[in-house]
Amino acid sequence: MSTKRLLVVDDEQNIRDIFQTFLQEMGYSVATAIDGLDALEKVAIEKFDLYIVDIYMPRMGGLELISRLKEIQPNAVIIVTTGYSGLDVDFRSIRQSAFMYLPKPIQPDELIRAVDAGLAQTRTSVAEVTLSEEKQESTEEPDKKPELLLLRGFNTEQVYNFKSIGTLKEYKSGMPIPMDKEEGCMVVIESGFVNVYYNTDLVDSLKEGDVWGEETFINPQAVFTTLRAHGDVVVRYFPRRKLIDYFTYNDKALTDRYTINLIQCMQVKWKRSIVRLSLIGRNTPIDEDVFAR
Repeated sequence: MSTKRLLVVDDEQNIRDIFQTFLQEMGYSVATAIDGLDALEKVAIEKFDLYIVDIYMPRMGGLELISRLKEIQPNAVIIVTTGYSGLDVDFRSIRQSAFMYLPKPIQPDELIRAVDAGLAQTRTSVAEVTLSEEKQESTEEPDKKPELLLLRGFNTEQVYNFKSIGTLKEYKSGMPIPMDKEEGCMVVIESGFVNVYYNTDLVDSLKEGDVWGEETFINPQAVFTTLRAHGDVVVRYFPRRKLIDYFTYNDKALTDRYTINLIQCMQVKWKRSIVRLSLIGRNTPIDEDVFAR
């Protein structure tokens, strides 16, 4: 197996030296860059498996570098670091497709867990590209489960363990899907379609792999909608208490990864709902069957 190539981008020499020495001792090949422009010069010469990028640097900062890296290497896995904590930094780096965010000072165990998770994501991306190419060459394409954004970056064992805390329930067409089994309940659609109503207005439709109620992980009182099955449906319930227990007994890196995924899920859902609510505001008729496609 070839040695994984990592690039550490930070304007502080002591940070670069510490990261390089530690990661080399862990068996990785590590190059360093003093800022975004220096990093791009190195990327023009060779490709890296993972990038560790500081946010605030002279000449070219981390956010612009991330954007440029994604243009050059769309599947690049990037870990963002900064000594300046704040939600604005978290959200901006997420929007720039960062894999993970680590606030400084970074503990050695946190760094190695983040790197291991990132490289696992790299292997997954390579495997997905290979699978896609194989499917294009095949006349028979097997069914592929949609990616569950909420668990992006989890390994196979972590996905299995997470799903095992949920409970499967079946609903027939037209049946309400209750969200009050326990305060802060979240559901994942395993199969079928589920319509979402705000009062009597249809505001969204969920398909296999979609999540609803994930915001209750942060705010238990956040459920303002009702769900109803559109055809036969299977959903997986995740009570808030079990979610909290699960992450209490797992490492912080997994919780951080889940939190980033959760925010991305909410952003996607809210953008979709805003568009559909605007249609309602213009009195545009909405067909439930169209929503469920």
